[in-house]
Amino acid sequence: MKLNAKTLIIAGIVVVAMGLEAAIIYMVLPPQAVEAKPTEEGDVEKKPAPEETPVVDDMSEVLIDSFNCTNNGIAPGSVVHLSFKVICIVPARQQLAFEENANRTHKTRVRQSIERIARSATLEDLNDPSLSTIKRLIREETNKTLGRSFVSEVVVTDFRMMEQ
Repeated sequence: MKLNAKTLIIAGIVVVAMGLEAAIIYMVLPPQAVEAKPTEEGDVEKKPAPEETPVVDDMSEVLIDSFNCTNNGIAPGSVVHLSFKVICIVPARQQLAFEENANRTHKTRVRQSIERIARSATLEDLNDPSLSTIKRLIREETNKTLGRSFVSEVVVTDFRMMEQ
């Protein structure tokens, strides 16, 4: 049985691709075995497998700013003063790039979008104990303003609402 050159080239490419996939999987996946280390008494001390160790959160908190603004659209004839801090949760490896973009390069645009969200929020959104709609909108607008998906979660602290 003779194989032509095209068949051998295709078979070679498939073998190389499978080898690369195996190498990548080997590098990405954590080792499954428990490492054994002898102690002075001759007993074997076992180290826990990586799955048994607690997972360290690979996220960082970045303060955007403190905000003080008013919302005139909640109830006719009344003004609601809002005061709060916004903290964005970003992957630790992107923290420096996010801080540069959000707090230096695009600081004014990020602040403007957050203030616009607060000023246009409904009474229902502001009375939500978790402020879930406002947090979602801040996350979406911040990522949109920065042109990248940095923010995975938004934390709003020191939230105060006063009606005048």
